[in-house]
Amino acid sequence: MPSTMAPPVSVADPILRASCYELLAHSFAYPDEERLADLRDAAEEVLKSEASIPFMRLAAIAREIGREALEPVHVSLITFSSSPDCPAFESAYLGGDAQRQTQRMADIAGFYHAFGVDTAEGAYRPDDLSVELGFMGFLCRKEAYALEHLGPPRARQAHKAQRTFLENHLGTWAIVFGRKFASQAPAGHFYALAGTALADWVEGECEEAGIQPQQVSADAAHTWPLPASHGPEFAGDASFVPLEELAER
Repeated sequence: MPSTMAPPVSVADPILRASCYELLAHSFAYPDEERLADLRDAAEEVLKSEASIPFMRLAAIAREIGREALEPVHVSLITFSSSPDCPAFESAYLGGDAQRQTQRMADIAGFYHAFGVDTAEGAYRPDDLSVELGFMGFLCRKEAYALEHLGPPRARQAHKAQRTFLENHLGTWAIVFGRKFASQAPAGHFYALAGTALADWVEGECEEAGIQPQQVSADAAHTWPLPASHGPEFAGDASFVPLEELAER
């Protein structure tokens, strides 16, 4: 099916999309103090934008919520040892063969590397949900930079990368995960809203792109390599190559 997601002529659209991806990325990361600060910053940016009502609601809660309200629920829903039925990383849903899952992680890391992003030093797996969402936000900002400084061909390159990553990776599992995550979170809790927002957002992004990624089963494989310890996957984006340098590649 051909893409219907035409590259925008204004930077406002990719900037808005980047803000939504980043709010979701910080929402699903382990809520230590550093990540909570990032979450609040992302919430402030969304609240200043023209995001949809669900994102405005999520951002309004994210701006005020504390670690004590997030950490116990996060641990019960996502942590490997506490909730093996709802792991927040892609390869857990794609087959019961650990070798295949390891290869998929390598493929994802290779995709990042092609855009100057190195996750080898991070504490998160390359296929962790927060990493994949953060990468999509990064690609959106790369597109915005290209629109402002490098011209439409470079913007289309960044836009195409978003579509490819959605079709082959994030779009295959985030919708299923988001629905399941929302159903397991306490009713009305921030994480229940985040799960629903994630599923609806990625589904809408796929529709806008004119793609239909093959959806995984809601059942995890249960034979994946152990995840890395919790921590900021891109060290608060500090390990990204500067956007200006990436845009020149």
